[in-house]
Amino acid sequence: MKRFFNSPYFVFFIAACLYLCSCSSDPKGTAEETIPNTPTSGKLTVFCDEGISLELHNLAYTFGKLYKNATIKVNNVNEKEAIEGLYNDSCKVIALSRGLSENELKKFQQHNLIIQSVFIAKTATALVVSRDCADSVATLAKFKALLGGDSLVFSTLSQVVFDNENSGATRFLKDSLLNGKMFGKNCHAAKTSLELIELISKNKHALGIMDYAWLSDKDDNATKEILKKVKIIPLARQQGDLAYYPDQSNIQTGDYPLCRSIYLIRRGEDFSLGAGFISFVAGQKGQIMMLKAGLAPGRQPERVIEVNIH
Repeated sequence: MKRFFNSPYFVFFIAACLYLCSCSSDPKGTAEETIPNTPTSGKLTVFCDEGISLELHNLAYTFGKLYKNATIKVNNVNEKEAIEGLYNDSCKVIALSRGLSENELKKFQQHNLIIQSVFIAKTATALVVSRDCADSVATLAKFKALLGGDSLVFSTLSQVVFDNENSGATRFLKDSLLNGKMFGKNCHAAKTSLELIELISKNKHALGIMDYAWLSDKDDNATKEILKKVKIIPLARQQGDLAYYPDQSNIQTGDYPLCRSIYLIRRGEDFSLGAGFISFVAGQKGQIMMLKAGLAPGRQPERVIEVNIH
């Protein structure tokens, strides 16, 4: 039975149930206490790394419109708070730009807690600067040196501002570029991505570190306002190499050096709203939404082409 829950067939099974339930969803006028917790009804709290929260809020909103008896609340937190929330049962589902580590999984296993993870999309760590900043390109070597405290490696940039000290973007750079070492004294953190944008827009000497998910959907009003205040700079793997911007294509191919994977992670294996929501996001409708948001979906949505031959 456990193999079935962890197999791809389980996702398709839930998706089929979602379709059938959508055909007969009751209006939200039904008394809350009579609404059971099923893949298309009930209440669900999702803790989401603030860096990828725009997409999760949109997915939760769309799911609620499709299934009138389902209420999904997305709380913006940092990566550390999300994992602690899942462990303490403050939420049933979390959204992170990485999978759980072996030590984190071991902690859940020690308390007999079943964890299921589903890969839903790829994002990236973006580098943003003031629109008045003279520096227009970076290399991994220079970027790493700046993170380590070398404030002279760039012609203009001397400071680094993170979106949050415990965000997925911050943790990713510490692990992947600094091998767990401490950031330099020229590095500090804002509390949210929007606070970071305000700080960077007013300081042409600061480099901002944030999740590309806030910048990916060029049709989103929030993104439009952000890009009026800051600009994204491209990143090259080494001096002389072609520098790439974080965009949907370069994330999908891995040409942009700082790509990350987004996972929905839930505790338990019950036939609940958490299972239904994850199946929706990993299914065709959710993946199309990820594609339209400018991220690289976990699986390419199907295209059906009908050819008439006379």
